[in-house]
Amino acid sequence: MLVLLVTMVTAIATPLIQILYDPSRPYMVNKRRAIQYTPPNTELHIVACIHDQESVTGFVNLLKVSNPTASSPFCVYALRLIEFAGRAAPVFIDHDNQTQAFEHTSYNPIHNALKLFQESYCDFVKFHLFTSVSPIRTMYQDICELALTKKVTLIILPFRKDSLDSRTEVVNDGGIQSVNTNVLSHAPCSVGILVDKGSFRTQIANYSMRRSSHHFAVLFFGGADAREALAYADKMAGNSEVSLTVVRFLSHNGDGDNAMEKKLDDGVVTWFWVKNEGNERVIYKEVVVRNGEETVAAIQAMNRSEYYDLWIVGRKQGINPVLIEGMSSWSQNLELGVIGDLVTSDDFRSNASVLVVQQQVLRAQERVLGSLLGRFPCSTYTSECT
Repeated sequence: MLVLLVTMVTAIATPLIQILYDPSRPYMVNKRRAIQYTPPNTELHIVACIHDQESVTGFVNLLKVSNPTASSPFCVYALRLIEFAGRAAPVFIDHDNQTQAFEHTSYNPIHNALKLFQESYCDFVKFHLFTSVSPIRTMYQDICELALTKKVTLIILPFRKDSLDSRTEVVNDGGIQSVNTNVLSHAPCSVGILVDKGSFRTQIANYSMRRSSHHFAVLFFGGADAREALAYADKMAGNSEVSLTVVRFLSHNGDGDNAMEKKLDDGVVTWFWVKNEGNERVIYKEVVVRNGEETVAAIQAMNRSEYYDLWIVGRKQGINPVLIEGMSSWSQNLELGVIGDLVTSDDFRSNASVLVVQQQVLRAQERVLGSLLGRFPCSTYTSECT
């Protein structure tokens, strides 16, 4: 009788727990934590996820071109991600406050690389180092928890790579994809996925001496993610080493447009252009297309006519479906979105790196479309963003 009672309680309790307990709820919030809504001249808080030594250089170069300044410095929480082997217990280490030594073959090179960069930009960038040793299925929780606790605006994730160290497998291909997908679904802030194709892999030791020009392109397809990508690109436009081309894609005769999204897009694009109209390193264009085929042709023409070091795109929220009609069927990497997957693919024949941006998804956003305040830069409505 007792065994039967225990079995019945377990059978009832298990599905109830699964329904009532959602581990993502502590992370998603209703307070805006996105670059678009960050007031100017404030510190930008970033979580940078590092899987291996190779990913450090691309990430550090991205920080450099993102234009940290004395009035708008970066506070970076660098999180080293290690998949544990066997039955070891998960470990989360704050290296600023650790009480015992952490032995890992790749930790010191990564720490030294970040320290070297911070010394070159000591007034503009501050690093705090963390390490998470955990299984793949829960790794996203450490990332989101850190972002939530530190009130972070942006999480930067590397696109999947194979990398091994001497003790564990450091998040294999499928593992990184799983982590990225879970972070995109549960993040309390905006997320950027960096596909480093080599454009950023310069020698870290040469940062102080390197003076070169970077040419970036923003492919603006509308929607919240595109607006966040443009807000990030606007920070880069302040870097004297960066030239920026922004191309806005519009549907013929407004086919498929969402009136609300279109108004929000118009407001952000107008703000961006008014701010950068006098910047000779910034170019703004508009392209009208009828379907996904014409969209692909226009992007390929850009790739043939100019060399870009970085493509910056929004992931998927709010894109007019007419602009990408027929493109979803061959998209392979869902975490990059349709456009991100296109410019990342080998068939696209570009050596440029890619930054895919997703704006923070508010807890209530699945039920209600974002506020009309989103059409304006944060400085207009500071109370909504702090």
